[in-house]
Amino acid sequence: MSPLAYTSIEAIPRVLLLVVGLLGLIFSIKGRSRGVSGLMVGAFAVLLLTTVASIVWQFVVANLSSWAGELTADEIRLVFMGVGIPLELASLLSWLLVAIAVVKHGRQHLRPAAPQSGPSGYPMGAQPGFPAPQPGYAQPGQPQPTPPVQQPPS
Repeated sequence: MSPLAYTSIEAIPRVLLLVVGLLGLIFSIKGRSRGVSGLMVGAFAVLLLTTVASIVWQFVVANLSSWAGELTADEIRLVFMGVGIPLELASLLSWLLVAIAVVKHGRQHLRPAAPQSGPSGYPMGAQPGFPAPQPGYAQPGQPQPTPPVQQPPS
C-alpha cells in the first residue's frame, strides 16, 4: 500500500470530524437568533481550523522523505513536537469551548422565567403595538374573575 493511500485511510476520522464541525458551525450560527452563545460559534470555528490543519499536517508527514532529507532524527522529532503539540492544544481548546458553551446554554434554559408583572404585583399595561386587554377577559397567567351570581326575583 502506498503512503498516500495509507494516509488517506488514516484521514477518514478527521474528515468525519470536519463534517461534524461544519454542521456544528452551521447550526450554531443559525441558533444565534435563538440565544445560542457566540462561544459555540467560535468553538466550532476553532475546531474546523484545527481539523483542517491536522489533515494538512498528516499529508505533509506522509511526504517526509522529500522535505527532511538533511535533518537528523532529533530535529525531525523537534519539528513533530513543534507542530503536533500546538495542534493538539488547539483541538483540546475547541472541545473545551464547546463543552463550556453547552453547559452555559443549558443553565440559561434551566433558569425560571421572571414573572410578567408591573410594580407591586399589578399586571402590566398593554405594550406598544399590542391591543389593550379586553374587559371581562383574564390576562394570561392571571386568575379568571367569577361574575357575581344574581338571584332571580321572588
